[in-house]
Amino acid sequence: MVKNKVLVVDDSTMWRNTLKTALEKAGFTVETAVDGIDALNRFFHFLPDVLVTDYLMPRMNAIQLTQLIRSYSSFQNVGILILTGTSDFVNEFWAKKSGANLFLKKSSNLKGLIERIMEFAAKSTFHSGWHRDIYKTHEIPFGELSDILEEKLKIEAINRELLSLLKNIEDEDRVIAYTTDLIKDFVNFKSILWLLISPVGGRIYSLPKIGNSTDELKKLLIGRLLKPLTPSRWHYSGISSKLEPIEFDQALSFPLKVNGEENGLVLIEGAENKSSLEGFMDYALESLSLLASTLNNFWEQKTASTIDFLTSLFNRRSGIMKIKELLMLHERTKIPFTIGMLDIDDFKSVNDTYGHNVGDEALREFGKAVSDSLRETDMACRYGGEEFLVVFPGAGINEARRIVERLKENFAKIDWNKLLSLNLQITFSTGLAAVKEGMGLYDIIEKADKALYMAKSSGKNCIKIEE
Repeated sequence: MVKNKVLVVDDSTMWRNTLKTALEKAGFTVETAVDGIDALNRFFHFLPDVLVTDYLMPRMNAIQLTQLIRSYSSFQNVGILILTGTSDFVNEFWAKKSGANLFLKKSSNLKGLIERIMEFAAKSTFHSGWHRDIYKTHEIPFGELSDILEEKLKIEAINRELLSLLKNIEDEDRVIAYTTDLIKDFVNFKSILWLLISPVGGRIYSLPKIGNSTDELKKLLIGRLLKPLTPSRWHYSGISSKLEPIEFDQALSFPLKVNGEENGLVLIEGAENKSSLEGFMDYALESLSLLASTLNNFWEQKTASTIDFLTSLFNRRSGIMKIKELLMLHERTKIPFTIGMLDIDDFKSVNDTYGHNVGDEALREFGKAVSDSLRETDMACRYGGEEFLVVFPGAGINEARRIVERLKENFAKIDWNKLLSLNLQITFSTGLAAVKEGMGLYDIIEKADKALYMAKSSGKNCIKIEE
């Protein structure tokens, strides 16, 4: 088994040589540095898995060194042990916030101290994620503390800029667009895909717009996650069948993880300078991951307040708000819209005969069929029980009718015997009503309700229109 690489940093020749000799004798590969700046330069060259450093050193102390190393996402899993003199005082707050894994006091019991250092250095969980054949960011060594401060300021400025986007958390499209522009300030590329994913919602954004199929993009992105989720709903932006698809044959991907949990992925195709992109992402990945996690949390909270849990359609309140919005738009612009009231036929007998579990499954399948059949601009909500409200913005009665006919065809294809081992035949009735001058919210809903009543009275499983 290959042992970890260890960088030992101490301005004392005696301590450097003592630790180096002991670690090498135990099979570790060891390099040494004489102060903080020397340590940082050797760190980027040697790429150790473990850093053992004295606390007080010339030009830069161990906490400053540790914090800078931890600024790079590639070095989050490097083991860092800080050795302090018996008389050194380390502020408890800064000790906790330094990023070091362990603090040990140098003591007269040298054998016991070396044993503890050996035990620490041998941990298999410690490793450097930085690959020299990819990253060329630090070919020029740091010369003075001012160089290091400049590096630290650059990292902090990028991350501060990213985290400032949290104020726009309710506008996910804007956050994605702004973050894309920020990345382009550092390196040009052909195309970028963003995947944000949680159990309740998966979202894919493409900038610029592309013509690849949504199934292809889902497979591409989810295939790069270690533990893919299956969201109940999907949202897409920047994807249109009217555009040309592109090939993702030179794509670099960067997982967005917080505490080991994947919140999404950034995939970039056609980067002009891959090492610059890798370097930028190493600065920014932690903040990007935090941003993705916060966007997911906001999406889940928003979903909980607007989505019906059983059917994954919008809830009644969301549907009412949409009709109000369209009525105000119609008053100003005369843009038409139609609403439909849909009711599953004889649903009570399904529940009474087969139980509520079968009834719930029927509602879930109906919700899926509705989602698959509507246009992207349409909105469907569960109005109550087995009754559903569908809003067709910009559509007249005839277009809305064609969409409902497509839904009827899709719903009729469901194989209930395969799904539930039951010989079921489930249908639904529909009432449609188009907006007219002077109508209010409950006027148009009442007209659609009347049309639905006509459909139910006419033998069910049909579409009726209230003129």
